Amino acid sequence: MQQFLFFFGKALQLLGLATITLVVFLFFTKEGMEPLLYKSILGIVEFYAGTFVLSRVNK
Repeated sequence: MQQFLFFFGKALQLLGLATITLVVFLFFTKEGMEPLLYKSILGIVEFYAGTFVLSRVNK
């Protein structure tokens, strides 16, 4: 179970980083600021949820 949680946490972190990278690329398009804000918040939540899961696994 701990191995699954470890990889799940890492996957959440990678998903969060990918979401923030997408936001950076979308910034240079005609995308509005409000959707970029929501996507940024989503990426941050994904990343820190993964960090939280990893902190629980390593104890």
